[in-house]
Amino acid sequence: MKPSMLDYVNETKSAIIGIVENSDALCSGFAKQFAAKKYKRVLLPSSGTSNNACVTAKYFMEKMLKVPVTPVTAYSFAHYEEILGTDDLVVAVTQEGESTNTIDSIKKANELGLDNYVVTENLDNTCTKLAQHKVTIDCGREYMGPKTKGYTATVLTLYMMSLEAARAIGNISEKEYADYKKRVAAVINNLDVVIKNTLTWFDDNKEDLSKCDRCYVLSYGANVGTAVEGALKSLETVRDIFFAFETEEFLHGPLASLKPNIYTVFISPKSYGYERANTLFKILNSQTEHSYSIGAQQGAESKHILDGGFIDDDDFSTLEYCVPMQLFAYLLYTAKGIDLEVRNYPRTKDALPTKAN
Repeated sequence: MKPSMLDYVNETKSAIIGIVENSDALCSGFAKQFAAKKYKRVLLPSSGTSNNACVTAKYFMEKMLKVPVTPVTAYSFAHYEEILGTDDLVVAVTQEGESTNTIDSIKKANELGLDNYVVTENLDNTCTKLAQHKVTIDCGREYMGPKTKGYTATVLTLYMMSLEAARAIGNISEKEYADYKKRVAAVINNLDVVIKNTLTWFDDNKEDLSKCDRCYVLSYGANVGTAVEGALKSLETVRDIFFAFETEEFLHGPLASLKPNIYTVFISPKSYGYERANTLFKILNSQTEHSYSIGAQQGAESKHILDGGFIDDDDFSTLEYCVPMQLFAYLLYTAKGIDLEVRNYPRTKDALPTKAN
């Protein structure tokens, strides 16, 4: 029987804890090269879920590496980026390693003589044959289009690459290094609690959530990437209208489009921006029946709030807040009875292939 999204979400904890435990072995080559070459910028060409992982990982990578880290869609990198130099490091990210645009990005890096890596789950794919160096997303195969554990594992792998490099450079002490690893392991080990509480939250709200076909997903900081990935998961599965915004950008225009039949989902860890998110949630919750929160909302009581037992780590909340959005997509599309094998416009995929194999 083919595994479901729920199966892969449930596998996430056991699949990714080894990335933390074995980060030295998985990322040592990258760390040593980064320390030796003293790069001035890291570019992350990628597509789809991999690109969302890069957007999520950007801020922690910059914090560790002390250089600009630029996520860029693989197509744009391959065909539009012109301001590139030998001080740049290209790190292409692709879970399956067969994205045609990511392949073109690596080819461009090679043609320009730029040092490059591919971060990928499978070490025997087209991208690994082209890239100079490789880092494994060590989470096992995921035989579904909408990726869940692979997304979380990709974010974590990028975190561990930058953490190991920061240690090699001397940007962090051994004590700080050990503390980061202890904290991230604690977040991962808490995922069972998050999953359990999310399932209860959805069940408590199933009657209303099952009607959701238009939704804004909102957050701040690194969790903007979480929101974008969460919206993508629902776009891929529920196949209705889901948009993600940084909360501040939502206030600059999109707020005016809210109507009684449009849902909002806040991703609200208690970090920078929380007070404004909290204020916005409470004022919307007082005016609409369809405002939901993943994360506690101080001063508000509603069964729409998922107070999921989150750790709310300042650096690693992205690894736990992505899981409710993955489950939200799975539970919503199954509640609606949608068959993922049936496409509305199936010939489009054949006309515009995005995978080499």
